[in-house]
Amino acid sequence: MSSTRSSARASLDDDLVLNDPTHAEPLGHGNSPAAWTLVLLVLLGAVLVMIGMLAGLVVVTIAGIVSAVAGVVAGFIMGKAGLGAKAHGSSRH
Repeated sequence: MSSTRSSARASLDDDLVLNDPTHAEPLGHGNSPAAWTLVLLVLLGAVLVMIGMLAGLVVVTIAGIVSAVAGVVAGFIMGKAGLGAKAHGSSRH
């Protein structure tokens, strides 16, 4: 009976990968001020474009497009300024 338990335990342990070097660092998932700024401005722009298109308001549609483009530019500049995921994550350690 003990041999059955040990073989079952070995098959369960085979699925575990201990000390995997590919996952040594925690994933950042883009949690940085640059990423949040980009996402919020692009989301605001998408909502404004949607409202402008549905209501037929060209000014609101253009404001949404400008907001989305400004979000991409702001996220890129903030990332280059050191507020991106790599710089933000390394400053915590």
